[in-house]
Amino acid sequence: MPHPRLRLFPATLLGGLMLCVAIACAPAQEPIPLRTPGEQPNAQPDPTALPEGTEVLAKGPVHEAFAATAETPVASPVVTKQPPEPIEELPPDQKPEGDNVQWIPGYWGWDEDTEQFLWVSGFWRDPPPRRLWVPGSWRQVQGGWQWVAGFWQEPNREQPTQPEIEYLPEPPVSLEAGPSVAAPTATSFYVPGSWVWRNKYVWRPGVWIEYRPNWVWVPAHFCRTPVGFVFVDGYWDYTLAQRGVLYAPVTFSRTILTRRGFVYTPVYVVSEPALVGALFVRRGRTHYYFGDYFEPRYVARGYNPWAGRVVNATFTIGFGAGRNWGYDPLWAHYATANRNNRAWNARVNDLYTGRYAGKVARPPVTLTQQNTVINQITQTNVTNVTNNVTVVNNNVTINKQNVTDVAMVAPARLAKDLQPEVRIRPITAEVRKTEAQAAKLTRDVAVQRTKVETAAATSQPLPKIADPKAPPTVQPRTLKLDVPKEVVARTQMRDEKKAPPPPAFKAEPKVNPKLDPTPKVNPKVEPKTEPNPKAEPKTNPKTEPKMEPKVEPKTEPKMEPKPKTDPKIEPKPKTDPKVEPKPKLDPSPKVEPKPKEPLPDPKSKVEPKKGEPVPKPKEPVPLPTPKTEPPKVEPKAPLPPKVDPKPKDPTPQPKPKGEMPKVEPKVPVPQPPKVDPKPKDPAPVPAPQPKAPGSPPPKAEPKGPPAPQPKGEPKKD
Repeated sequence: MPHPRLRLFPATLLGGLMLCVAIACAPAQEPIPLRTPGEQPNAQPDPTALPEGTEVLAKGPVHEAFAATAETPVASPVVTKQPPEPIEELPPDQKPEGDNVQWIPGYWGWDEDTEQFLWVSGFWRDPPPRRLWVPGSWRQVQGGWQWVAGFWQEPNREQPTQPEIEYLPEPPVSLEAGPSVAAPTATSFYVPGSWVWRNKYVWRPGVWIEYRPNWVWVPAHFCRTPVGFVFVDGYWDYTLAQRGVLYAPVTFSRTILTRRGFVYTPVYVVSEPALVGALFVRRGRTHYYFGDYFEPRYVARGYNPWAGRVVNATFTIGFGAGRNWGYDPLWAHYATANRNNRAWNARVNDLYTGRYAGKVARPPVTLTQQNTVINQITQTNVTNVTNNVTVVNNNVTINKQNVTDVAMVAPARLAKDLQPEVRIRPITAEVRKTEAQAAKLTRDVAVQRTKVETAAATSQPLPKIADPKAPPTVQPRTLKLDVPKEVVARTQMRDEKKAPPPPAFKAEPKVNPKLDPTPKVNPKVEPKTEPNPKAEPKTNPKTEPKMEPKVEPKTEPKMEPKPKTDPKIEPKPKTDPKVEPKPKLDPSPKVEPKPKEPLPDPKSKVEPKKGEPVPKPKEPVPLPTPKTEPPKVEPKAPLPPKVDPKPKDPTPQPKPKGEMPKVEPKVPVPQPPKVDPKPKDPAPVPAPQPKAPGSPPPKAEPKGPPAPQPKGEPKKD
């Protein structure tokens, strides 16, 4: 008979097998857990706890959705290693207030120093007004992998869920050399010019714009892709403290990357006050970088401070002009905002100057090194001294010691103190899960963009353009993306109080396209204005006083080109005979009231200068008569009347018939004053001949155009 214990063996074996099957079928971890991995349900979590094998960095790239430079993009380096799969992130349990604040997922970045990938953590972002984030991604190219940057796209209002991305040929080299005129006000800052596409590339010059509190102008820039260049026009964005909460980059061990169902939650933020003295721009890259990039090898790689220039390890705050001119959108804002704050400017200058010279301690590279440096400053001995950090007056302190310049990262619980401009509140586990799911939709947009651009790049290579003046040989291409409605809904402005100021280049794009066609339009407009003088003699009695100011300013500054206008006026004598019969038909009283009105005009002042004759010429002000310019019709016979200005007085005296003597001196007097300043033109001298149009009109008609007069007369009949 078997032993009783042996009877229980089959049952125990069966139960053990069932338990093993249940464990094997159970998931290792829920895809998006409602708590941080390792956190006990009823235990108080450690706000700074990190998974084993995770290292927080105090140096590295800034998430490109948080801030982007104004650099002309170059092709990013090709990395021989394949980047790991993106990590699942669970947002922290605190979030800035705002209807549009969203969680932007992180991505892998390449560290040239360690030659390995680091994780650029996701972060909370209040997006720029009416802008949609199109994430970047890694692309497989010949020889390895290459990063293609993301950008903030302005979605189409008619079809916001299907934004159209236009890919342009390669733009020419920038022509910007800095401002050519001084700032109009003390609160103005300069925005550089850029190339814009108007069926070809045209240059849009830079302008001075007024400083706007709490707003940063992001200038127009290009994003390089395998298909072409995406033009992102300038827009207003929030200040760094108001954009959201930026979390520090991290590195993971291979053990964590291979762990099934691993989810990461950032717990350390980048200190916004510390960025002032350790923020860098790299030439040709769209990323900002923070931390220790003060060594000469970084200068050789193109790293420069955001606040100035470095030449031969010597830092100069601000930017110059000409070939050495530079620009940074963040510095343009903060330098203008602190223009009267000498302490702030001195701090920036002293930090960069001292750190480049080695006289001031450079910031740490990792969180572990940061704790060591702080322990030395505060003379403490704590493994994670960062937990004891406090913020007083926007300064990071430990034991009343100011450690702002070396505390590049801080626990997430201090974000509300480091950025008092933003209200940060706790959120529930359900909200965290919802934000994580929305971030996955944003990441799907990056996957879709990769497929669309890769297919387009395969069919046609990257277009290039050699000369902006030459007609384009390659036309831009347009691709569409299908963006989920949930993602587009976050771009809608719900709080109108946050509406941005008007764009800096609101009128520029409209003016530039006109610059090219204007020379073509001008010749078309000129012939239209030429026939107008033909119509003027018809309306001379009514329109002459109105046309005088238009004709005089054009002819007065140009004293020499008058002979050029004479041939244009010569056809007027053809119309003059048409005008001459009109005074014959029309009684003289019609002409008299017009000169009677201008009698008080200041022409009397001009006549006394030449006025040797009777004082009557001082009174007549025949402004309309010079416009009618009947003497211009008789320029051929006026050679003897050059001496006429003196006999002009006797000639009108025999002609007066009671009422007419006033009219006759009025006509001759205005013409000689015009003849005197213009002695070159003999045409204005024959003015005495129009004085006698009443009695000897037949003499003037055969002298001018005898043939056209009979043609004009029958037409009038």
